Amino acid sequence: MRYAVLSVITLFVFSCKQNTADDKQPIATDTVKADPSLQEIIDKESTEAGYEKTEATGVKKVVNERFNFSFEIPSAWKAIDKSNNGDGFFLESDNSTADIRIYGENLEGNEIMAEMEIKSCTRTETFKFRDGYPGLKCYQAQDEYYYYDTPTTRIVLYVHADAVWKTKNIAVIRSIAESITSGRGNFN
Repeated sequence: MRYAVLSVITLFVFSCKQNTADDKQPIATDTVKADPSLQEIIDKESTEAGYEKTEATGVKKVVNERFNFSFEIPSAWKAIDKSNNGDGFFLESDNSTADIRIYGENLEGNEIMAEMEIKSCTRTETFKFRDGYPGLKCYQAQDEYYYYDTPTTRIVLYVHADAVWKTKNIAVIRSIAESITSGRGNFN
């Protein structure tokens, strides 16, 4: 019985490895262009945000229509929408290694996920946005999150950068975080 099984396996392997002249298998050459990577597609499809005029000089106001929030960034920075659903922006600064994002999430139906995000913080502190709305600042390893929760949505500012850059730009990051507003009115 063991000999019969080995014979069948050997026959199967041998028949799979044989190629005939009629086989039309593509031959890989260095002239065949590989499919673009996911990152290349995202970068190609990305769009810079439209900016609204602000009364403050030196800043640009960005509005997210899907989650009805806005925020301000320094005029030298860019807000890039790399999503396919309009949930938020990547912020480009003078540091290409910094990963700074601001985006919205639905809380309705995702209450457990929202609670788990907060529980994963190693430390939290209360944070008040410029519109008077209370928020939370979360620390996870070297990352910082600012949470602006409404009854139905969460707006998140995520900051990942080296300690030297964050120390140098602490006032800028705080200003961006404080400028977040959700279109819910003034809470002062």
